[in-house]
Amino acid sequence: MEIRIATLDDWEMLSVFYHKIYRENHPLQHKEFWKWQFGNPEYGNAIIAISDNKIAAHLGVSIADGYAWHINLFVLEEWRNVPVLPALIKKADAFGKPGNLSANRDAVNLYRSLKWYQYANLERRICVRHDLADAAIQNILLPVSTDEKILSPEGHFWQQPGLEPAIFEDGSTAILQKNVGGVRFVSINDIKKAAAQCFDMGFHWCDYVTSFNNPILRKLERNHWKDETEQQIPWLLNPVVHHSKSNLTFLTQEPIPIDFYINRLHSDLGRIGSLPKE
Repeated sequence: MEIRIATLDDWEMLSVFYHKIYRENHPLQHKEFWKWQFGNPEYGNAIIAISDNKIAAHLGVSIADGYAWHINLFVLEEWRNVPVLPALIKKADAFGKPGNLSANRDAVNLYRSLKWYQYANLERRICVRHDLADAAIQNILLPVSTDEKILSPEGHFWQQPGLEPAIFEDGSTAILQKNVGGVRFVSINDIKKAAAQCFDMGFHWCDYVTSFNNPILRKLERNHWKDETEQQIPWLLNPVVHHSKSNLTFLTQEPIPIDFYINRLHSDLGRIGSLPKE
């Protein structure tokens, strides 16, 4: 079995693999998205295990803040009794300090066997505008349109195909999801001003996700942002999966600094969902 970094020349083989393991219109089934996610080694790589000219296993790496975040980890069932995963993970070590923010139960068990550190799950806070006439979830998620001209942040993350980026007046950065009436903040500078501009633009809700120990969580709560038990805006929104929650694990190979806080720039937390058919 050959284990190596995938290139765009492998697209035909990659496309077959992604269509086999993911739902229709998953972003990685689109070449332009793949080029953004894994086509520039400075920001991401796809590590593949190949047998008989077919991909047997895949590990993506998203690089940010010195960490190599593991994403899109999948081994075909017929290869799960072969020690391919440790080989993929070892290959990923070259790209930064290893971490994972989206491990399922099987992956958590693997990382446990590798003696990784596991932290409290990431936390999400949600704010819904208080003047909605009917705050039923189907109304909160109604599409919005806005003609307000808004600047876009610079950087690789914001060039993601299908993403609608925004810099708010206070300097906060966000992903606009007009199709479901919401704003997903990446960074927040001034909580009151950021939320006020969000709602002035006509959006119905906004959210933010970060580490359990980030002091901003207390500030958000004091400004009436709720957790997912109190305010149920689905985590998965493209397509909408009602009642879905963030449930984001947080693991690293080595201990993190106490003041290192996760945001949507890390791993694939800021990835959009389905993309239109090509």
